[in-house]
Amino acid sequence: MDPWILQPEWRARLALITLVACFYTGVVVISNELLFFWAADTTYRYWFYPPAGVRLALILLLGWPGLLGYFTAVLALVSGGIVLEGAEFYEAFWIALVRTLSIWLALIAYGATTQVKTPWEKLTWMHLPFLALFVSAISGAAAHLTRSALGIDALDTLVRDVSLTVFGDTLGSIVVLSLVLWMRKAYREHALKQLPS
Repeated sequence: MDPWILQPEWRARLALITLVACFYTGVVVISNELLFFWAADTTYRYWFYPPAGVRLALILLLGWPGLLGYFTAVLALVSGGIVLEGAEFYEAFWIALVRTLSIWLALIAYGATTQVKTPWEKLTWMHLPFLALFVSAISGAAAHLTRSALGIDALDTLVRDVSLTVFGDTLGSIVVLSLVLWMRKAYREHALKQLPS
């Protein structure tokens, strides 16, 4: 079986990856401009960070295209100096790769731990805060350790910086995913009403 990117619909999937990357990049840029006063410090760690929920929703909704779009967006944001000034391209690549893989592995681990194999299809209000916290903790710690290995962040600020990241990412994820769940519930109820009785 050919990988999905080699299948005949590869152009549509490539377009979807590009759209995800552009959309997420736009969300981060707008969030940084509008929510700058909620920043805990000058390193783009926020007390409330909605892009964390947007990235999680995109990955849960779209799977691999969402994951690859997120990787592309982070690579562009970091190498372009939008979220981390002065980073070299190779540093941006490793940061984007580790962020993406850590989220993917966190979702797999959460599914294996809770027996929810597909977090999006089985996601309920009960799972929402735990999923948000789990993914935020894994990806936040992985990101800080990567930046420390690259000499960008200090290892002795690990606890403080990861705690701030996890708090903001978790809160942002809960708000955004709650909205997505509410929209999904409203859509299903509307679809049921449209069925002939």
